[in-house]
Amino acid sequence: MTSDLYPSADAPADHGLLIIGHGTEEARGRAEFDRLTRLVTEQAPGTLVEGCFLEFAAPDIAAGFARLYDRGARDVTVVPLLLFAAGHAKRDIPEQIAAAQARLPGLTVRQAECLNCAAPLVELSTRRYQEARAGRAELSPEQTLLLVVGRGSKDAQANAELYRFSRLRFEQTPVARLETCFLAMTRPSLEEALAWIAPLPIARVVVQPHLLFAGKLADRIVEQVSAAAARTDAKEFVLVAPLGAEAELAATVLTRAAGALALSPATGQPC
Repeated sequence: MTSDLYPSADAPADHGLLIIGHGTEEARGRAEFDRLTRLVTEQAPGTLVEGCFLEFAAPDIAAGFARLYDRGARDVTVVPLLLFAAGHAKRDIPEQIAAAQARLPGLTVRQAECLNCAAPLVELSTRRYQEARAGRAELSPEQTLLLVVGRGSKDAQANAELYRFSRLRFEQTPVARLETCFLAMTRPSLEEALAWIAPLPIARVVVQPHLLFAGKLADRIVEQVSAAAARTDAKEFVLVAPLGAEAELAATVLTRAAGALALSPATGQPC
């Protein structure tokens, strides 16, 4: 049986795919991560697939590697299930990879890119926007503002990638204006953005969290937007759901894995 990782041949019996999520204490987020792992497994039937977390949930990364190793995987592709590359992808995951290779004899590991601005994610984000607007009154683009909300990072490159993603979304969405803000660690904050928007002659504000799954961060956005809506009758606030465990996200994971497989794990150069 073939897989998306090996389109022209059966996947090697010793190849494993380790999906590393950030982790959450919220059962909703863990359930969505588990569903995503199942979707990836279904789309790559010849590959050994495991999921694990950086923090806040089990199994941790060491346990994820151990599970794959026990199943016979000796050549592993790691896909960080992170929207953008910051400290976790640039420091924490490479350290965990080195520790696993020191602990498990004969283990070869390559790390894929983060999800970034992959086309399927832009499509999924656009679909979530359309779902949130369904059943509402039609408004002209001049009456609508799109507010994209990211988690935020101390890493300037990661924050810049959110702006790039927001622009790609804006190109897919008929709205008059785009604003981008963050929940933590950098500015502008969501609270600041909502304050800027308050006096604008805009009838509808569509707030789109650029988050993978439900959880505390998404709940914080709901709370702040609900408070802003309660302060005015002049605007309609529409909340969009997080991306969620969907086929587009699973396809992006497999695309990232396939890209990493095209590189030598030792040199990072094309094989």
